[in-house]
Parts: sequence; structure tokens; C-alpha cells
Amino acid sequence: MIKILSCAILSLSFSLSYGQNYKALVGATLINSNGDKPVAEAVVLIKDNKIEKTGRQGKMKIPANAEIIDVKGKYIIPGLIDSHVHFFQSGGLYTRPDAIDLRAVVPYEEELSNIKKRLSRTFASYLRAGVTSVADVGGPMLNFDIRAEAAATALAPRVIVAGPLISTVANPKLDAGDPPIVKVATTEEVDQLVQKLADQKADLIKIWFIVSPQLNFADNLKLIQHTINQSHAKGIRVAVHATQLATAKESVKAGADILVHSVDDKEVDDEFIQLLKQHGTIYTSSISVLDGYVRTFTQQFDFIPVDFAIADPLFMGSLFDLKQIPAEQLPANTKTMMANPEQPLTNALQRVEIAMKNLKKLQDAGVIIATGTDAGNIGTLHASSMHQELAIMQKAGLSPNQILINSTLNGAKLMGKEKELGSVTSGKLADLVILNANPLEDIKNYSAIDAVMKDGKIFQVINILTPTPEEIVQRQLVAYNAHDLESFLSVYSPDIKLYNFPQELILEGMDPMRDRYSTRFESKNLHAEVLSRSVMGDYVIDHERVTGMRAEKVEATIIYHVSEGLIDKVWFIIR
Repeated sequence: MIKILSCAILSLSFSLSYGQNYKALVGATLINSNGDKPVAEAVVLIKDNKIEKTGRQGKMKIPANAEIIDVKGKYIIPGLIDSHVHFFQSGGLYTRPDAIDLRAVVPYEEELSNIKKRLSRTFASYLRAGVTSVADVGGPMLNFDIRAEAAATALAPRVIVAGPLISTVANPKLDAGDPPIVKVATTEEVDQLVQKLADQKADLIKIWFIVSPQLNFADNLKLIQHTINQSHAKGIRVAVHATQLATAKESVKAGADILVHSVDDKEVDDEFIQLLKQHGTIYTSSISVLDGYVRTFTQQFDFIPVDFAIADPLFMGSLFDLKQIPAEQLPANTKTMMANPEQPLTNALQRVEIAMKNLKKLQDAGVIIATGTDAGNIGTLHASSMHQELAIMQKAGLSPNQILINSTLNGAKLMGKEKELGSVTSGKLADLVILNANPLEDIKNYSAIDAVMKDGKIFQVINILTPTPEEIVQRQLVAYNAHDLESFLSVYSPDIKLYNFPQELILEGMDPMRDRYSTRFESKNLHAEVLSRSVMGDYVIDHERVTGMRAEKVEATIIYHVSEGLIDKVWFIIR
């Protein structure tokens, strides 16, 4: 944890810093995205909410009234930027009824309500992941309220937004009164919608370029071209969803400023590369989303530790619900994928491989690449998916410096804020991440976060997300269903005690806990379903049904006690 010192009195508390205009981060290695080499024993001087200057310790004068923050042995990078998110989606199973219609299980209106209720938690999760800015590139008109709420919230990333996606095809299953996708059929309809978005001061206008059998390609292109022209006439840049090489090319030719997806149907060619470079079009990675749906539908997950630590356990937990929803309520194609997961997963991973190959080719050619996740889609969890995307970039062959630039400075370019964000440079806003390990040495070190500074305010990582007892219990349930032993054990106290109710001790301590559950997690079909839950202060009482542990289903009432953020006692009442 970073040490906060005063130039005059070492014991001055952090809360007294309100009277000081300056903060000095002293002693870390500064890893920048502006082309400079890393600076050891660096000083980053912050005045109010902006970076005043940077230099080396001992060679740079620090104002006498500055608050000195000791970050010796740590690493400072610019705040990360996710260039492709959707706040109207949760990342959970019920968020896209157009992809899997489970409205009979959880009404779409209920899903949207839960997303709104947990928005502040979603905001905070981005800071916890080191992401200090995001671009929401398409959602309902509510997006503009979300932007305003983020701007008024300390524990929130900076947010730019597009409103409803403009499309030539309809998506009625997502229309709950404030549709995230709006179909246009005439230039007059385009004009009306662009004006409506301009009136809301949209940061971007988004086109959903889907080839429709009902509308020939030429007519489709005319409407897209008109949308881009009208948007540019109002000074608004345009982002386009186009995942095929043919549609991506036409989008760039028409003047798209941003492509929000990687091309995943075939290898990109020289013509496409030259088009991107000539037009200065920003190409967003968005690769982690490509297998998220299929991994959910096949129940073949590839979560990483940061998912369990940061992602919202309510929505993450819903991804396992396919194992407990009655078969008659599941779509036929979903049942087929669950029964035979190999082929659909292979197909999805082939798209991932094509996208990674294209990403590397475009990066090497000098195209502007911005890191994006498409977070909010089924299986692509808010905030933590950024770290999935970073790992994918590394696997694709990008260098550590390229990954850093894509995830900071190029994200700022996509947001249209490269003069304010994206590097640790004099005059820019003080959005920084303080790491415990060097991200240039291991991509996993991006998640070794000690503290985050946003707008000149510093937040210790342990204070960004403060999970409730219910969330802690839900997190262990998610890890249980994922059969991830380390993540499961991470929410238990080292002195954990399990009882048969009321006081028959089953085990005590982490070693027997590890032995007990490592054996159970070997069962591929092990799954726990919460039938009901009550919360009473630090106690969470679940009525659970467990399958896959024995031949029959086992039901139990389980009482969890949470103390200081960890489960320290559990009582079982087996039915």
C-alpha cells in the first residue's frame, strides 16, 4: 500500500490534504505512453486535478506545501481506457433476449431494472480495474443520463456516449420503451434521429451495419453514407459496427471515424490497411467478446482471477443459470450447444484467431488501434474484461508498449480527448494507476493495482469496491459453480469454521477447507442453485440445491457469517 507523508509532519492523515493544491507521487517507476523510456525514482506532481510536471526524484523541485505520497517500488501508468462498452447491458445471461430469449425466466424489464440499480457498483468496478475512462458506443437515450451520473460520481470513470444505434434492421426484443437500436428506412428518418442525438450533445453517433436480406447492399450503403454525412455536418464523429471485411471497407470509404470491432470473417488485405491509414480511422480490438456468448451457451468458461475479484457477482452468477433452467424453457439451439459444445466453441475460437491475426497485421502496419471489450454483452463482464482483452493482445503478438499505448493514448484519441487524457504529461488530467508490479514484464501485472487516481483524487484499491455480505457470499457461489478453487477460497477467512447446525464442527482452517473442496470440484457437473436468500446484517441465509455431488439432488439451508469482508463461519442444515 502506498505511504502518504507530509513534508512537515509524517503523521498527517490523508483527509487533511484538502488544504493543499499539490500532490507529489514520489519514488515509483513512471511508464508512459508518449514514447518516453520508463523513468525510475520518478516524481509526478499534481496540481488540483491536473498533472503539473514529471521528473526524477532529487532533480525536480517539489512545492513546500505539497502532499508527498510515497510510491517507492511501485509503477505508475496512465489510467486505462476501455474504448467499447455498453452500460445498458449487464454481461449476464438475461441481457440480450435477441440472442437467447429467456424473458419467461427473467423479464427483460427486470434485467434493465437490476442494471440501473447496480450502476454505481458498475462504475466503481471500472476504477477497481484501473480503467479511468470508457466509451459507451451505443445504447438507449438513457445513456445521456448515465453520462451525467458518471460525471457527478467520484468513484466512476469518465464516460463518453453514443445514443441509440442507427440501423437498417430492427431489433424489437430489445425495445422496452427506450430502444438501444433504432431502425431507419429513409433519409428523412436518419435526419430526425441524428438531430435528436445532436440535441443531446452525443459524443459519437453509432451505426449498426448489419447486412439485411430485406434491403440490398447498395440501398443499405446509401443510408449509412447519409448518416455519416449528416453526423459530420453537425460535428459529431461516427463509430460503425462492421465485423466483416466487406462492410468494414465500405464503412471506412463512407467516412467512418471508428470501427468498433475487429474484422473476424477473413484476413484483412492491403486495400483495407491503406484505407484505414488514409482516413485515420481508429480500429477497436473488441476480441474478448467473440467467444463470450458461445462459452456461456456451451458452459465452457475461461474466467481469470480478476473476473471473480472485480466483476459484479450477481450478473456473473447468472451465466451459470443454464444448468438450472428447465429444459422446456431453453431455446432449441441452446440445448444443442450445451449437449455438443465442441463444434460451436471451435467455430468461435476460429473467429478469435482470425481477429488476433488481423490485429497484429494492422498494428504492424501502423493503424491506430484502441483497446475495447464490448463489455456488457453476454459473457463479457464489465471492467474485468479489460484484462481479458489485454491478455488477448499479448497472445496476438503485440509488444508491451503497443498494448499500453492502445489502452491509454489511443483510447483517448478515440474519445476525442487526447489533449486531456491518455498519457502522464504536463497539462493533462490526473488519471493514473499505481501498480505493485511492472506491466511491461507480465500482462497480469496490470491487475496488481495498489491505487487509482482519477481527476487528481487517489483511491486505495481496497476502498473502491466494498462488497456487502451478500455480494461476498454470491462471489463464493460463482467460484463454486466455476469450480475455481483459489477464487472460492479467497473469500473465506484463514480461520474458517464449518458446522453441522447448530455446533457440530466439521472442519476448521484453510488446509482442510482446501482438501474438502478440491475433491468436490473434480466433479464436472457440480452446481449449486440458490432457491431463496435472506440477509440479516452480517448473516446470509441461503436455501440451496446442489447437483452433481451425488446421484441425487441435495437441498440444504446454509448460514454464512461474514466478518471483515470474509466468510468466517458456515452452518449447514441438510434436508
